Order: sequence, then C-alpha cells, then structure tokens
Amino acid sequence: MRFMSTVTEIVQAALGLDRSGRAALALVMLDSLPDDAMEPDDILTEALRRDAEIESGLVKELSHEEFLAGIQRPGRVA
Repeated sequence: MRFMSTVTEIVQAALGLDRSGRAALALVMLDSLPDDAMEPDDILTEALRRDAEIESGLVKELSHEEFLAGIQRPGRVA
C-alpha cells in the first residue's frame, strides 16, 4: 500500500532528525490540525490514561503489525 509506505518513510525520516528538529516538526504538525482538534495538554492526558490502562493490564497493546492492519483503509490498493 503506497500510502502506508509513504507514512512509514516520513516517520523514519522524522525520527532521524535531532531532538530540536523533531520538536519543530511536532509543533508544525500540531499547528496544522483543525481548530476542533485536541489541545496538547488533552493529548498528553489521553496518552497517560491509555498508558495506565496498558500498565494495569486493562487493555492489551497492539503489535506493530496489528496496528498497521487496523489503520489500513478498506478498498485501497498497495
């Protein structure tokens, strides 16, 4: 699937940036979200809540493969 390979390539390139480059990219990406998107503090709160659910065993982590399978768009051709 070309879309996922593009996202994967972008993520890999972004992770290759130094810390300040990753932070700058994160800010640009957050600023690009619509106004009704979650605020950074809300995102952090949600991430911490989900982490606590995983740590407590309430939910099971997805493998990388399970995650990718879950976000693939139906009907798209690789």
